[in-house]
Amino acid sequence: MKSSVTQQPATKTTTPAQQSHTPRSAQPMQLMTSPSGAFSASQLMQLQRTAGNNAARQLIAAKSSSMPIQRLTEEDIESRSDKTKLKKLRDLFGNKLGVMSALYHFNDLTFDDLFEAASSLDDLEKRINTIAAKADTAKTAKLASEAAAAAAPPPAPKAKEESKEMAVPAPKKEKKKKEPKENLAALLFTGGTKTVQQAVDVQAIATNPILNAWIASKPPSATIIERRIEVSVETVYIYATVRIPDNSVPGVPQVNVYNIEIHYHPVPTSANYLHVKRSAGSDAGNIIAPTSWLIPRGKDALRDAVAQWNDAYPDRPSPHAW
Repeated sequence: MKSSVTQQPATKTTTPAQQSHTPRSAQPMQLMTSPSGAFSASQLMQLQRTAGNNAARQLIAAKSSSMPIQRLTEEDIESRSDKTKLKKLRDLFGNKLGVMSALYHFNDLTFDDLFEAASSLDDLEKRINTIAAKADTAKTAKLASEAAAAAAPPPAPKAKEESKEMAVPAPKKEKKKKEPKENLAALLFTGGTKTVQQAVDVQAIATNPILNAWIASKPPSATIIERRIEVSVETVYIYATVRIPDNSVPGVPQVNVYNIEIHYHPVPTSANYLHVKRSAGSDAGNIIAPTSWLIPRGKDALRDAVAQWNDAYPDRPSPHAW
């Protein structure tokens, strides 16, 4: 008699390699949907083998373009040292590329343009020096070109070719000279008004001797206009423009224009709390009185300067009450 044995279903064993949850072909899609956007060398090699070099380059470019670009803003300048460095960088830009500098006409970018494009103050300084170097190269090339053009000899006139046949010219008829017509307008309007060339503005640099003379007395016909007031870490800057007519060249009237800075320390630590400098340099020690004509609007400007200082630094109010 045969014994009946119930057959059990065959059990399929799997190896650890067969228990992988994700097939190799799906790994590039995991890379593309990864929130971190970081790729290891092995992942990039796997992506190149499965999707090709073009797909790998496109994925890397897409991830790179989606990352935010850090830009420098006014909110980043919080510490006292950063504000001081920003003031130094602004002065550096003015000395090298500002209106009164020799490289002004060889640069199209402003300080605000470089500030918005920079990622840090060190990057801003690097950008200023780079633009200044390019402007200096352009200026040197232009001066060299102008010097070469001035030193080049004028072109020699072409020699006239001699006529092979010596023809006898016909005698010329003498023309009667016309007598000049009498200028009746000149006789009728003698002593009348004449056209005078319009005055031309000429940018100039206010040197120490000029500033010392201005502090002593105001030049005749001189005018001063306030441009703006800025508050820094220790100083309030009152920017102004001095205009003085110049008729030293007959028939060519012009106006000399000087940009100056009035440095005002609302919380003074010395007697030199109010002095004037030329905007393109650092001439110190030019002490002026609060009633000097070099302060546009006089004490009204000083009162505005104190108000802006107190708003910026309420913990260090100014004792001045103009």
